Amino acid sequence: MDCRLAATLKSLRQPMLVIGYGNSLRCDDGVGPQIARAVAAWEIPNVTTIAVHQLTPDLVEAIARADGVIFIDACAVAETPDIQIRPLTLAEAGMTSGHWCEPHVLLAITQALYGYHPRSWWVMVPGVNFELGESLSPVAQQGIEAALEAIEQLIKTARTEPCTKLG
Repeated sequence: MDCRLAATLKSLRQPMLVIGYGNSLRCDDGVGPQIARAVAAWEIPNVTTIAVHQLTPDLVEAIARADGVIFIDACAVAETPDIQIRPLTLAEAGMTSGHWCEPHVLLAITQALYGYHPRSWWVMVPGVNFELGESLSPVAQQGIEAALEAIEQLIKTARTEPCTKLG
């Protein structure tokens, strides 16, 4: 079977999940849900999006049904105002704290409950303003554009994995 046909067949059965999280009432912290809604507007077959205020264990069932998950969140600008994309692995330690948890902890819970965890990435979009309000800083607005391009590429790459080995 040729590589393109294999990738096409795989894309028809391979659901991707995009989870954007953050507080839209804390300025730049709201980029995760905003990006998730933008990805939903693309209406890509077999790509499901979820926009939430915070990550909670009830997301584990949706994660278990996915072959790939992209988590999107804001991060405070450190040395560079560029987006960061990290492949995620299972959490070696740590548990939920109240009603929220980190992406790698959700993967560990998924593994514990379902004996499986999907390939996952964490897209972190830089922000500089996390005060009360709904407006985005120019840094966050620029990060949204870069994150959307990166997410589109991650989805395409994940769907052609039989031909292109991921990280």
